[in-house]
This record gives sequence, structure tokens and C-alpha cells, in this order.
Amino acid sequence: MALLIRNQAAFVEQIARSDQERLGLQRQTEEWQRKSEERFARIEAQLTQLPAKIVQAVLDQLPRIKKEIGFKSPT
Repeated sequence: MALLIRNQAAFVEQIARSDQERLGLQRQTEEWQRKSEERFARIEAQLTQLPAKIVQAVLDQLPRIKKEIGFKSPT
């Protein structure tokens, strides 16, 4: 009977440790997921701005390009 009680106590203690480890891993997973979502949101925001930046870069270069190809504007 004493052996059964000791084994049961050890089993309950092991369950408690396992629960603590599981909670720790769950917290880490949730933190990793939160950071990943934030990172993906930043990347997505940067990607949506990219076409406008490309167009602006081309527009900024137009005077130089026109000059290099000898473009004459009709006047």
C-alpha cells in the first residue's frame, strides 16, 4: 500500500512537471507566433509601398534619360 501511494505521488508530481513544461512551450510558441505576425505585417507594408517607390525612381530619372537619348520635347 505504501509503495502504491509513493508511486501515485511520483506520478502526480510528474504530471505537474509535464504541465509546467507544456505551458512554457506554449508561451514560447505564442511569442514566436506574435513576433512572426508582426514581422510579416512589416514586410507586407513595405511590399505595398514598393511599386510607388519604383515609379517615383523612374520619374526621378526621366530628365537624365531624356537627355541621354537626345529626346527633344515638342515646342
